[in-house]
Amino acid sequence: MALYEGIALIQEKQAVVLDLGSEYTKFGFTGEAAPRCIIRSQFWSPELRRFKRVYDYANEDELYDNLVHMLHLLYFRHVLVNPKERRVVVAESLLTPTAFRETLAKVLFTHYEVSGVAWADSPRLCALTLGAPIVLVVEIGAREAEVCAVVHGSVVLKALQAAPLGALAVRAELACILDEDNKTELNLDPTVLEDIAVKTCLVTTRDRAVQWASGSPPTPAKSVRYPLPAGGAITVSGRARELSAEPLFLRDNEYSSLPDLLLQCIMQCPIDVRRALADNILVCGGGAALPGLRARLKAELQHALTEPVYSERLHLTSLKFHTAPAHWNCVSWLGGALLLAGAGAGAGAGEAARAAPREAFLRERRLRDWVCLLDNTPPHHPAREHHQI
Repeated sequence: MALYEGIALIQEKQAVVLDLGSEYTKFGFTGEAAPRCIIRSQFWSPELRRFKRVYDYANEDELYDNLVHMLHLLYFRHVLVNPKERRVVVAESLLTPTAFRETLAKVLFTHYEVSGVAWADSPRLCALTLGAPIVLVVEIGAREAEVCAVVHGSVVLKALQAAPLGALAVRAELACILDEDNKTELNLDPTVLEDIAVKTCLVTTRDRAVQWASGSPPTPAKSVRYPLPAGGAITVSGRARELSAEPLFLRDNEYSSLPDLLLQCIMQCPIDVRRALADNILVCGGGAALPGLRARLKAELQHALTEPVYSERLHLTSLKFHTAPAHWNCVSWLGGALLLAGAGAGAGAGEAARAAPREAFLRERRLRDWVCLLDNTPPHHPAREHHQI
């Protein structure tokens, strides 16, 4: 190897991976198996003299300031690196608002002057961790659940399903049941509710859920005494522990429960990939960490497949779930770490090929987006001539 080639490889530094969730942020380096830090998506605001969430903003200027403070915390408090020296991989949802994406790009390129940013959607990043060509990705986040079909590296956009069935729905149901059990409004802090849900709640079996709904409830799970931070304690009943996750499986007239989202996504995909999707289901996200969730989801799917609305169109004989290759809430981040990791000395070339350079953003002041006709219309399509796209 020539001397100058060795110097170039030494100077090439790992890119950083940013997964900015609505509740938690994961931040670390490419090529590593886990993020360097997992922290709440909030920062200390000197003006308000309290912690402020990144997603609490009224306009783009306020969002810009929030992102500046949050990224400063990540770069200079947790990983201690110079932003100018490293490219960035941003793991994002397909439903991220355009204003948020472009404001984040503005902060990265103009305030922190990073050299390049690779924007990657979380469904494909999750599928990348499995190495399977066809994957049905079920992400249960804090606010909503998204179901996406990834077929040979492409997301089937027409089959994308989303509903507000995240961890916040579980905590809201938990708060209601606790108020009923204690016969008063407890008004628990959201962090306390989150801690109770993580430490005590579970997803009951389908048979027990039917018994709870029929009016002849089974013997409940063991109650738990939970100490409150301000003093005292409350009793988390077995009923609250078992039924807090039921909103994920309740069906309404629009068939918007979590099992229905999966089957509707499969139905809207090409017929030749439906069986492969059913055999490659990956459940991930922070809300997927509830014990018993995958077993209950499989039981609900098997029961739904016997109903006419699905049995006449879906002829599935098996349902198989993958075990996530990382912790439930880090699967998307791990895909971002693999995206630009490369193999040995070729990592730098891979990063340069995929990351959008800073100069391109400063010239155009916009990002490519799958919902924009400017980016999705072929160059010689007639629509470009008639509508000046």
